[in-house]
Amino acid sequence: MVTHTLVFHFSDEMSEADRAQFFREGSALVLASGLADSYRHWPHVPLHDDVGAEVAPVFVPSAMARITCRDLGTMRELFAHPPLLEFVRHWQSRFPYQAVSVNTEE
Repeated sequence: MVTHTLVFHFSDEMSEADRAQFFREGSALVLASGLADSYRHWPHVPLHDDVGAEVAPVFVPSAMARITCRDLGTMRELFAHPPLLEFVRHWQSRFPYQAVSVNTEE
């Protein structure tokens, strides 16, 4: 199994309702593709002190998502899935966001 973990940074202009829609649509699309075994997301829980600013001053996360696929080939298929590419273009045009990702294999 391969896990793709995404850490997102959304601008303040993206409301909580917009974020909920983003993850609702993204989850439905990824799971409907038949290529992913699971999709979960969580909001970031910030520390309200100076520790976060000192430890990770470059990137302030807003949320995290985790997608699992049976193998790397299937994950590659998912990331080339035209509806997923359109989803990214659509949301980037509405609310440009940043994402950092890491893939791990079990």
